[in-house]
Amino acid sequence: MMLVHLNTAHPTAANSKAVGGKAASLSRLYKIPSLQNHAPKSYALSTVFFQPWLDILTASADYMECQREDLPTVSLEVECNKLKEECSKILMNPDQEKALKDISTIIEKEFNHGLAAVRSSAIEEDGSDHSFAGIFQTILGVTASNLETAVRECFASKFDTRVFQYSKSKKAEGIREIGFAVVVMEMVNSVFAGVAFSANPLNSDRDECVIDSSWGLGESVVDGSVTADRFIYGKVNKKIIQQTMGHKPTEKRLDLINGSVKLLTVDKKRADECSLPAKAMDELVMLVCDVEQKYEVPIDVEWAITETNTLVLLQARPITTLYWLDENMMSEPGEQRTLYYDFNIASEATTTTPFTHMDLKLYNKLGNAMIGLPDDMNWISDDPKMPVFNASTRQYYNLSIFFKFFSPQYFAKESLVLDPYLSSLYASKDCNRKRYRAKKLPKGVNLCGAVQLIRQVPVLKLYRISRRAKKNPEAEKMKYLALVKEDMAKVKALEERGRGDSGIMKYANELLSCMEQSLIQELGIIMFSLLGLFRELDNKRQFGKSHDDRMEYEALCQGYEGDALMELNIAMYRLANKLDESIWKQYSHERLPDLAERIQKNLDGVASDLPGDFISEWKQFMEEHGYDGEDQLFISSPRYQDTPVLLLARLRQNVGSHANDPSILLRENVSKRKEVQQLQAERAKSNCLSIGYSKVLKRNEILDHLMWIRNAPKLRVSRVYAIIRTAVLKIEQDFIKENRLSDLGDIFHLNPSELDAALTNDSMDLMSLVAPRKAIHERALKATECPLLIDSRCRILRADPPGTANIEDGIFVGLAVAPGVATGRVRILKSPTDQFEQGEVLATTVTSPAWTPLFIGAAGIILQIGGVLQHGALCAREYGKPAVSNIDVQNLLKSGMMVTVDGNKGTVTILEEN
Repeated sequence: MMLVHLNTAHPTAANSKAVGGKAASLSRLYKIPSLQNHAPKSYALSTVFFQPWLDILTASADYMECQREDLPTVSLEVECNKLKEECSKILMNPDQEKALKDISTIIEKEFNHGLAAVRSSAIEEDGSDHSFAGIFQTILGVTASNLETAVRECFASKFDTRVFQYSKSKKAEGIREIGFAVVVMEMVNSVFAGVAFSANPLNSDRDECVIDSSWGLGESVVDGSVTADRFIYGKVNKKIIQQTMGHKPTEKRLDLINGSVKLLTVDKKRADECSLPAKAMDELVMLVCDVEQKYEVPIDVEWAITETNTLVLLQARPITTLYWLDENMMSEPGEQRTLYYDFNIASEATTTTPFTHMDLKLYNKLGNAMIGLPDDMNWISDDPKMPVFNASTRQYYNLSIFFKFFSPQYFAKESLVLDPYLSSLYASKDCNRKRYRAKKLPKGVNLCGAVQLIRQVPVLKLYRISRRAKKNPEAEKMKYLALVKEDMAKVKALEERGRGDSGIMKYANELLSCMEQSLIQELGIIMFSLLGLFRELDNKRQFGKSHDDRMEYEALCQGYEGDALMELNIAMYRLANKLDESIWKQYSHERLPDLAERIQKNLDGVASDLPGDFISEWKQFMEEHGYDGEDQLFISSPRYQDTPVLLLARLRQNVGSHANDPSILLRENVSKRKEVQQLQAERAKSNCLSIGYSKVLKRNEILDHLMWIRNAPKLRVSRVYAIIRTAVLKIEQDFIKENRLSDLGDIFHLNPSELDAALTNDSMDLMSLVAPRKAIHERALKATECPLLIDSRCRILRADPPGTANIEDGIFVGLAVAPGVATGRVRILKSPTDQFEQGEVLATTVTSPAWTPLFIGAAGIILQIGGVLQHGALCAREYGKPAVSNIDVQNLLKSGMMVTVDGNKGTVTILEEN
């Protein structure tokens, strides 16, 4: 069926596959009884109508050229223009001609004033995951006589440059080029119009409705030609929470005679007046909430009010940018809210990646091992009412419980060094203790239980380790190295033995218990010796009396021989440069799988077209460092040894003019540090300060012998987790062969106990366990941000806006965490495996050791989360890259912006927004 009537309560062909997302939504609106009088007359030219044109154009050489991943934007625009020009010439078949004639007759006889709006309705448009909002063409004031031209123009927008770029950016999320349809709806001659969101898209709050409004047609709001009025409306108390009057100097109005859209000037007084009467707002919110209830998801609605005060809903689509919490973490509208803190963003894991079920359970085990708790002690609950709990894909603290005893201001002060961004959230107006403080403690949570938990931690043992480390750093270093050697020999023996008949849980326990001695040693040295010293040094680095003082302590904060992370990156640099730069230039980021295949052929002896010393170095690197990868503390996270493309993406950053040899940087930093150590020791001695002199000498010993340990625990645990992962992957292969699992990676949605049960129970239905968890995990992967603080109505807490009295537009003030100044184009990354090119400014939420190779080629670093002790700051200083943290990366910056990163002042200046 080429022409589909959308205004019918009966089932029709108006599903998204037949008529596209926008048309299907209009049809669904009309089927809601309370909304039928608010839906415009609408028809759709279905995918069947456009398929003959699509078949011809998608088979053309121009279309194939547009699909190239490495096609420059200028060339893409040329090819797109060719396709769009062809859309105006392509012939119609008799069925298409009849459908156009039928809808033309409807426009003349049924539509008010004989005018229509022609709007795209692509299959992928207005879906639950992607909206394509504003990309396709909309043509207003269409008459029967120019309908064909409007339809062709609308169809041609499918081949716009923006569409290809958006589709490529979303390719990893399942966007594919498929069908196209068009909505032909009665033109609504509105006197004021806009958009409404049934949940707040700025902070994900489910109890706030956000409305943008302006005079005339709603296009002014959508295209940004005016600053619309904005209203934040409380859905629970039915009151306006906040309203901001925009500036609306023009309005777009419909010429009822010829259908053209006129741009009219609004008088100065009316330009700043409210464009939405209170009565109309109440009715609009009621209708939007009705749509949300029927759709069962938060909704984005385009609306218009006519001269007869008729409220019309022009379209409705799911809001795709909201953050989603687990259902059991949600409170009901109007109930007291609970506040949650996602501590793994800034803690040891330093990740925004969602956990799988297996990740969570084994990460809990690691937590016990690292703080010396008994293996079977479950201090992390699955209940969100408890102080610390596992959600489906993240771990949280229930801050509402802690607010019974501590104020947000206390947390703001305590977190300032660790993470200034987190501190600013605690200090914000959003973080209201009265609003979030729990009225009573959950059952089983009391002071006695807290004391029992603390008593399980071997504090005395850790303290003794720390005392020995401070008294004789070199001796404690030698003892530590001996323990590591002994523990890792046990791990190696278990790896060679394999899992055998043991379950995964038992095998994981065996491996982690092998590391108990060295982990406790590391924890004692780091927590009670190194962290305090580093805070002291960094405080003087930031707030020293003079520039020279600050530079001295800058030198003391870097250059530590033996750092396992630096040794890994030196090995990576050496490996990358065994391959000539000309070979690397043959492979873009997208073509790295081809290079991986080429390397494998050389390893297998099938080919010999790569240098022998590179292949030899590759083998050695994989033997020594193949366990590493992204999110090393996740069992589900790929490793270099099983996903070589991950390694190649990092190696690319180690070749070229922007890549400095990290071994040279390390030697220079060590030399600078030792010069300053000697200088300060001589200065203390010459001042006859015997106590000060001995204190400086002891500090220097700790810097020389122990400071390098800081990265050791994570990398050693990563090695153990890689062994467990290999054992899990072998089981997965068997389960897939037996049709017990369908896809690679599915096994990680089981927890270890379930996996062990499945090994002895062939009838266990694994797919039914995996499917719902996998769906939730995939939704979490698509989230645009990972909030530190979020409440039980999904409200993401934001920092208060900074004072702007002395700040120019386009200058954002953060925290200086690594000195220097650099200019480059921003590249916002969610993962260290995302495409990143040398000379760009790396911008992201938070970094972990897996990000380090990208620092080599980066011009500068911008972080949202992380203080001076976080990985990103430490690494930036080691590599001599300017870095600024405490910048709201996701909301203030966009990829492609030209910026200057000033790591001396802590500012990011936008030079060019394109």
